[in-house]
Order: sequence, then C-alpha cells, then structure tokens
Amino acid sequence: MRRTLITILALIVVGCGGADEGADTTGSSGTTGAVETTAGGDPTEATETTGASETTSVASNTTASESTVGSQETVPVSLRLNWVVAGNHAPFYLAAQEGFWAQCGLEVSMAAGQGSGDTAQIVGTGTEEFGLTDAVSITAGRSQGLPIKSIGVVYEDNPSSLVSYAETGITSLEDVEGMTYGAVPGGSPYLLLHALWDQLGVDVSTVREASVPAPGIAQLKTGQADFITYFGNEAANIELDTSLLNIVYFRDAGLESYGLALASQDEYIEANPSHVECMVEGVRQGLEAAQADPEAALAALYEAVPETRENEDVHEALLDGVFPFLGDDVLSQTAEKWAATQDVLLDAGVIGEEVEPESLFVDVTSD
Repeated sequence: MRRTLITILALIVVGCGGADEGADTTGSSGTTGAVETTAGGDPTEATETTGASETTSVASNTTASESTVGSQETVPVSLRLNWVVAGNHAPFYLAAQEGFWAQCGLEVSMAAGQGSGDTAQIVGTGTEEFGLTDAVSITAGRSQGLPIKSIGVVYEDNPSSLVSYAETGITSLEDVEGMTYGAVPGGSPYLLLHALWDQLGVDVSTVREASVPAPGIAQLKTGQADFITYFGNEAANIELDTSLLNIVYFRDAGLESYGLALASQDEYIEANPSHVECMVEGVRQGLEAAQADPEAALAALYEAVPETRENEDVHEALLDGVFPFLGDDVLSQTAEKWAATQDVLLDAGVIGEEVEPESLFVDVTSD
C-alpha cells in the first residue's frame, strides 16, 4: 500500500506541485531539451520533478510565534507549504507576525514544499501536522488510503489553466491545432486538460506534445513549447506583464474543482481539535488581513524570508492573484463541491477509487 501511495502521489507532485504551483520568481530563461512524446502517451511513464531548476527562492524554516503569549504556553506545530516561498504565501507570514496563531496557543513553523503531492504525503503520514496542498492531492491520496483531510479550502476554484504567449493566438482550449504542448505527462493538469479536450471534441492528434521538466516555463519562454499548463493566477512567474500572455482557465471550460486547501491527518484532527481550529482561524485572519493590507503582508514575508526581497514586483503580483480565488466565505467547504472535485478526477483518470465526499474534509468553526 505504501508503495502505491508513493507512486500515485509522485505523479501528482509532477502535475500539481511542479507544473502548476512552482513559484519561479527569477524569470528564468534557461533551456532544457524537450523529449518528444506522442499525444495520449502512457501517463505512468512520467518521472518526478519539482521544477527546482527554474526556481531560486530559498526554502527556510520560520518560527511563527514566541513560545508563550502572556502566561499562555504555545504548542509547536509545523505547516508545510505547497511550494517555494513566494508572495502567495505572504498571508501566512502575516498571520505569524500578527500572532494570530500564538493567541490561540500554537507556535507555527513553516517550510517550503516540493509540490502538493509531496506535502500531502508528509501530512498524511503524520510527519508534520499541517500542510498547504491541493484538492487533487487530497482526493488522490484519500482514494489510495492516505488518511488526509482538508480542514479549510483556500482556493474556492482551481486556477489550473493553459498559458501561452499572446502571439500564438490561443484564446480557448480548442485553439491548439498544430501547436506544441510543453507537457508533464501523468500530472493531474495534463490529465485534466486531456479530459476537457475530450469533452470539447478536440483532436489531440493535431497537437504535438513535448515532455518538459515541470513547470515548463523555460520551454515556453524560449519557444520550445507554444503553451503549458500552469496556475493562471501565478502567471507573473512567467511574465510580470501578464498582458503578454493568454491565460485560459480550465474553470471557464467547465472544470468544477477546489484548488489549494489546508490539510491535516485524520488521527491528529481527532486528537487535537483545538489545534486544528487554531490553525484554521489563524489562516483565516491572515488571509483577511492580507486582503485588507497587502503591503503589510508582503512586509511580513520579506522580514521572515529575506530572499524574497529580490523580486518584490513578482511577489506583489502573486499575492494579488490569491484574492480572486478565496471565495466569499474564506476557507469554507461543502460536500457538494468536494463531490464535484472528485467526479472531475474520476472522469480524468487521476483517481480510480471513489470515496465518500464527507471523508475528504472536516468543518472547523470557531466558537
């Protein structure tokens, strides 16, 4: 069972962490030779990659609060992020700086991740208490027996998208005939895109696929690929001036799926409900405070992770990209939307075993 879990989550790392969540804050133009594959190739042949060659942000552990708040002792816990620390993580660092976790009893340390699949594995096996991962990784892990649940949805919608330069003329998922796709076969965005193409009647034999290291930014920038799949709200990693890009969100083509979520392990949730509630409430306050004062959130990020100061414009754009996906009720989640998320993944072949939607999440509310 453990080997099976690692295998499927390694594939999800490729698609959810590397391909669509990588925070390439360098604007890298390095090249990697693309290996040709045929459209519809065997997704199980994908190899794991984290996209580290296209990222220079340094992962760092950051203590988020003092060991005591007044006379109240705090409990140390870990929050593993989904990817390299960047502007989209600024609300978490603001939560730390403002003491939102400390005031309810947690001392939170944060560290960069290597993709949502890797974070899901870390959390689901109990190595760390909390993680920022995505709905695909939670659902895929759960379907394979990994005891992981969402404790709060950060992205109400999945920001996966098809990204190209404007001159390609790609303005819909159908505008790909004769184009080269910088693909990460086996990754969930790859499978989701093929599922959407199937629904739309796109003839994939007209698309030339070139396997690229996730996330494929270098290949897009150098013209080796006409388009890639990526989190559209993080397109500033590709070009700060996103008007140079065409971003086609999968949700606009009918995809109904949650995006990023906070997660924890079943046993930990049951044994430590107050810690879980504190984590969720701290994140909620951090997101709301960041939305009210983005500059304060970025300042907290720069203080905690000085390396991020090198690309302030990019990090500002990445933070701006968070807010449209939060939804009206921050961190809320429903069984209906989790069921829809799972249905998408079943149809796309990302998962093979259906689970009860209620097993994918737990409601956490403050008194």
